[in-house]
Amino acid sequence: MTSRASALLAAAAVAVFAGSGLAYLPAGYALRYATVAFGGRPGTALALPLALLAAFAHEAAVRGALYGAVRGRLPAGFAAVAVSLAGCLAPLAARLVLLPVPSVPAWLVAGQGFFVELPLSFGLTWMALGTGRWTAGAAALALLWAGRLLLVPTYHGASLPLLEVVAAAVAAAAVAAVLHRPLAPHREALEGLS
Repeated sequence: MTSRASALLAAAAVAVFAGSGLAYLPAGYALRYATVAFGGRPGTALALPLALLAAFAHEAAVRGALYGAVRGRLPAGFAAVAVSLAGCLAPLAARLVLLPVPSVPAWLVAGQGFFVELPLSFGLTWMALGTGRWTAGAAALALLWAGRLLLVPTYHGASLPLLEVVAAAVAAAAVAAVLHRPLAPHREALEGLS
């Protein structure tokens, strides 16, 4: 595959990840489960640049350094799972701090956040495997956090959190679909285990 084709494939993966990961907002709006305002969170001017830098630092640490450290030590497939599990922890903590949900128990917000961040983390791991770099995932995560901080939903019922979980799963599946061919050697390595 040429470098131009792989760059286009990486850009497509970034776009489908960010678009699918935020799809719960227009879906919630269309179904009348939420209204969405632009930029209404307090502290967004400070949080946005920090979140974008943190997205790149996180991906460099998790999908770059951590995956490189555990890849040769764990059997095929296990490194990706371990890195995906580790990779969902910082975004989960960030969402609990930056995206509070008033009048909802913290354990419920944390549980729902875990079910959102885990499939997103798998999608970012597949993006790193499919592109051979952590930078595409960093760009995708930065776009996702920009959307999370700039687009502020107001819930009308309890369906929006469920839509966010579904959107996260769709985002991971969309990355796997876009990067189907580059991920083939990794799938074959897993099939060789059985």
